[in-house]
Amino acid sequence: MSANPVRPAERARGAARLCACLTAMWALAATGACAGLEAGAMQEVFDSWKSVSIDEAKHQWGPPQAVQAMPSGTAYVWNDTVPAARPPGSGPRDAGMERTPVPGHCQRKLVAGPDGIVIGGEWRGNACCISTLVGHCAGLKYRGRD
Repeated sequence: MSANPVRPAERARGAARLCACLTAMWALAATGACAGLEAGAMQEVFDSWKSVSIDEAKHQWGPPQAVQAMPSGTAYVWNDTVPAARPPGSGPRDAGMERTPVPGHCQRKLVAGPDGIVIGGEWRGNACCISTLVGHCAGLKYRGRD
């Protein structure tokens, strides 16, 4: 008879709980890291536009979807919708068994003073930039300062 009174099934459940707990902690850490990278990348985008005419932003980003009066000036708002990604290699889908993927969203707002010069910006959403080095996010930085 074994000296350890813990049954193999109980030991397996304990290992499964530990694995699930570690996975959850890793996911939270990764989410926090991505959020930090995203905040840094978006701040880099907005910093590149400070002291630049809002007309330059309209030329580079296209027309804003909204314009809002603010005490410090005027906010120009752009909205991006990013199609939901599917994991690579996930294979065919069973009809009716899969949840409808929800697209991501990012709202960018540049604030210009009364003179039309950008004084700041803000963003919100779940699909904004993680890196300003390549792709769409690289195109958001002001190009005239390089």
